[in-house]
Amino acid sequence: MGSPSRTDPKASPPPGTVDPCASGVCGTEVPPLVGSVLTGTGLTLAQAAAALQRGEAPALTDVQRRIVERYVLDRGV
Repeated sequence: MGSPSRTDPKASPPPGTVDPCASGVCGTEVPPLVGSVLTGTGLTLAQAAAALQRGEAPALTDVQRRIVERYVLDRGV
């Protein structure tokens, strides 16, 4: 097996370099949250938290899901 392709999104950055998007939020992407609204969902944090607690699966990115989960934990919702 060869080394991972440079175009493979799961490939690690070359040794000695820093992943430019380690946070999961890159400069060319829209922010996952503007104010209290989750971008692209039309839901506020509170609405998304309530939806998750009802067992629904709102269309969230991985980053948005982590934000909502943290919101729930921080507020004891």
